[in-house]
Amino acid sequence: MKSALNKPVPLPDLGRILLVEDEPTSMAILSSYLSSAGYEVTEAAHGLHAWEILQREHDFEIVVTDKRMPEMDGIELATRMKKDFRLRNIPVIIESGDTSQEEIQKGVRVGVFYYLAKPFEEETLMSLVRAAIADRRRNELFERRLATQRDALGTFTKGEFQIRRLEEAQNVAFLLGGLYPRPELAVTGLYELLLNAIEHGNLAIGFEEKNRLLAENKWEEEIGRRLLMSEYALRKVLVQFSQNSHRIEVLISDEGAGFDARPFMEIEPSRATQNSGRGIAKANLLSFDTLTYLGSGNHVQAVTEIR
Repeated sequence: MKSALNKPVPLPDLGRILLVEDEPTSMAILSSYLSSAGYEVTEAAHGLHAWEILQREHDFEIVVTDKRMPEMDGIELATRMKKDFRLRNIPVIIESGDTSQEEIQKGVRVGVFYYLAKPFEEETLMSLVRAAIADRRRNELFERRLATQRDALGTFTKGEFQIRRLEEAQNVAFLLGGLYPRPELAVTGLYELLLNAIEHGNLAIGFEEKNRLLAENKWEEEIGRRLLMSEYALRKVLVQFSQNSHRIEVLISDEGAGFDARPFMEIEPSRATQNSGRGIAKANLLSFDTLTYLGSGNHVQAVTEIR
């Protein structure tokens, strides 16, 4: 009789991934990495094959696709997905040997914010997959909460909030985001700006450090630790909101040293393949009409015009 110690340990059920790759060796490597981590992998030989699968099955956590393929390439697949209400919230990771600014901007224009640069290591792939899935699940939570409070503050025209913690940032983002014409985009953008003000501004967690903390699964632990440190414990983020019949304006101010926001207003190649660094760019490109960092960079103004 076999000892219980020799029984294989079951892998966690982490959800389904659609893997789109026309090169058999690359398909085998990627599929092995993802399956070994506990994901259920469905394989498609090219974009058209993937599109046929997606028309039948909509429960994938993410799609990982090569960029250059016969029949239909990865960008065309992503474009079709973003136009289909059943598929538009599924993140797409583009696998490509060309992660130049020009190529990344082509993807950003159709809603692709994640790039896996060839050649890649297993940990790079898994870190990017975890980041994309976390973003998707957070956005789904936002949409569910918005559905229950969309009309709660219809007459709210001006207000101020002070926050310190991530859960407070989420609550304020929901509260104010429901007042926007596109609440699902506004909530995401507001949360990203508030998150940046807390972690980068008040708590001084830099871009490289956050990538390392996420890779080690210690990001939230480090935020909790710094919130208790004497040098950060009294710092707050001030949120000032106003709206009228023509525009909605939010000013977010932190108590940090500030930073140069210009490199973060768009998704650059150096960050497209990382597990963080997209938040400000997504807020700028998707959530507001104008986004302006003022002074030393610890004040950000987000404006939405009411048309």
